[in-house]
Amino acid sequence: MGIILLQITGYGWTGIAIIVLSILIAIKILKRSNRQGKSGCIGIGYVSLVVFCLLTFTVSLGGMLGGFIYKAVTLPRYEARVINYTSFESKDSKNRHRIMYRATVTFNMADGTPVTMESDVASSGKPEIGEMVTVGYKPDMERVEELSWSKFLLMGGASVMLLVIGYFAVGGVLYAMGYKMKRYMGFGMTLLLYFIFPLAMLFLFCGMGYALVLYFMGLKPDMPVWAVAICMFFCLVLAGSFFGYARMLIDRRARP
Repeated sequence: MGIILLQITGYGWTGIAIIVLSILIAIKILKRSNRQGKSGCIGIGYVSLVVFCLLTFTVSLGGMLGGFIYKAVTLPRYEARVINYTSFESKDSKNRHRIMYRATVTFNMADGTPVTMESDVASSGKPEIGEMVTVGYKPDMERVEELSWSKFLLMGGASVMLLVIGYFAVGGVLYAMGYKMKRYMGFGMTLLLYFIFPLAMLFLFCGMGYALVLYFMGLKPDMPVWAVAICMFFCLVLAGSFFGYARMLIDRRARP
């Protein structure tokens, strides 16, 4: 038994801790919501699964975003030039195949040492040879950390998702601890109306606009015409909706 415990990695211990915590929170939630009756194993199992998913996504997204922010802040930055790219075939959940491309970049470190290495970002559009990109790098890395607008946009979308999932995860913990939820629900509505909803519209607009920019620059020539038309339509709709929603919020705040 001791040998098995020693072989469990840090990720394994984290998973075990989340499972135990999910079961405890589920029991507390069911006791508070059903004080007159007894909770069955099926009910505990179902609520535990929901809590486990919320906690797992919160920890995973938080770790991913924390790692990206740490690297973006601490890694030395260099201006690298794309000199080549590699391609590989990717398959999605619907068994559809697509070709993905990963850029190979070159740059000189602060001491003049030349470095040629693959980027950590893969996309369906072919990288443009000669394009300059900002990367983060230190000598023990296997791939350079590309610090592009597309990656920041992706991390921004993940941040919005983390806020939503994290809100429900924290709410479940507070409910299990007996916290009065009225103020927390009010905070959630404020967060949704004034932050998450407009930010989600902004990120959707930026994502579709970025796809259009890539298409018209010739960096994504395989994009279907119908997809271009849909992106243009939703960019116009989202732009109008965002400014209209922002004006509504400003007028609402200005009312006595």
